[in-house]
Amino acid sequence: MSSVLLAEDEFLIRAVLVDALQDVGVTCIEASTGREALDLVESATPLAAIIVDIGLPDMSGEDVIEAAVRRRPGIPIICCSGAAIPAAFAKAADVHSFPKPYSAAELSKFVSSLIGAGP
Repeated sequence: MSSVLLAEDEFLIRAVLVDALQDVGVTCIEASTGREALDLVESATPLAAIIVDIGLPDMSGEDVIEAAVRRRPGIPIICCSGAAIPAAFAKAADVHSFPKPYSAAELSKFVSSLIGAGP
């Protein structure tokens, strides 16, 4: 089973996404703050993809994305935001925008298609 980092501060959203991702064969490693997400990005933990909410409570998700682009080249990063993808990442091949509001099932299928996971 592939592991994905899910950086999302809203507990209920995180819980729904974890369930939806498990339904498509993906295991989640959860981070409720930017610092937790950064620690995981900088660790040796194997990750197939990274999902980042831009509105984290302690820092911008952009900081997490920037670190992930630098530390985890080639790993798909999904930027979840109600706004357009930040300009700094618009041309990065591995950074994908997934606009809010979204359905957990749609996001899970998108992640699965990026990493080739399946139940």
